Amino acid sequence: MKKFLIVLIAVLLLIPAASFAAAKKNKVGYMAITYETKDSFVIKSKLFYPAKKEKVYPIVVMLHSIGYSSDYWGSVVKKFVDSGIAVLLVDLRGHGQSMYDSNFKIKSWQYYTEKTFAKYPEDIAEILSYIGTNYKNISTTHYAIVGADIGANTAVLTAEKLLNKPKCLVLISPTQKFKGLYIPISMTNIGKIPILSMVSVRDNYSFKETNFLKKFAQGSFEIKTYPAGGMGMLMLKANPSMADDIVNWVIPKIKL
Repeated sequence: MKKFLIVLIAVLLLIPAASFAAAKKNKVGYMAITYETKDSFVIKSKLFYPAKKEKVYPIVVMLHSIGYSSDYWGSVVKKFVDSGIAVLLVDLRGHGQSMYDSNFKIKSWQYYTEKTFAKYPEDIAEILSYIGTNYKNISTTHYAIVGADIGANTAVLTAEKLLNKPKCLVLISPTQKFKGLYIPISMTNIGKIPILSMVSVRDNYSFKETNFLKKFAQGSFEIKTYPAGGMGMLMLKANPSMADDIVNWVIPKIKL
């Protein structure tokens, strides 16, 4: 049975001091969530939400690039929270703070097989299901998923698994298949979910891949290109306008 350690004492122990101080300074609510999977892997997430109390907040789930962590999303998080949107930052298996199993053995993504990467969508689907059940002020019917490279492919496969589909997806440098996460058929199965694909013109591979994936989309599939940066989250620092582009595209689709 899945285990979630959300008790107040655990939360206070798990919150990094710097993150807690930054959230307090910026008047942002913050909670650290630790989730133990069915196969005893420990996945850590950060939930940011507006300090102003509302009955329900829409939420954006953000899934980072391979080799990165949730700390690299930069200004995107604050822009969402300032607009009244909660944000869940997940450190995917083998990344960031999600590097250990329940026996404290380190298991880095660098040594994963495709069989392990295949667990990513199930991890995210279960976390979303848990939040929907236990956090009544967080909406899992008005939500979006933003993912970069492996996070983009995970976003599509997660949407396929969930009964309550996301209102939209933002896919940064998506590809047909990333570490075994194959998405063309899944893009057809998720129906008419609006999709924004973001690619750098310098990343010729992802540019070709995203144009191929467009053929499988059942709903709108917008492609936005950027002049600098490489694949995935490498684009964010090189193209500061990306943060606003993501936020401005997502908000109208998930606002309550």
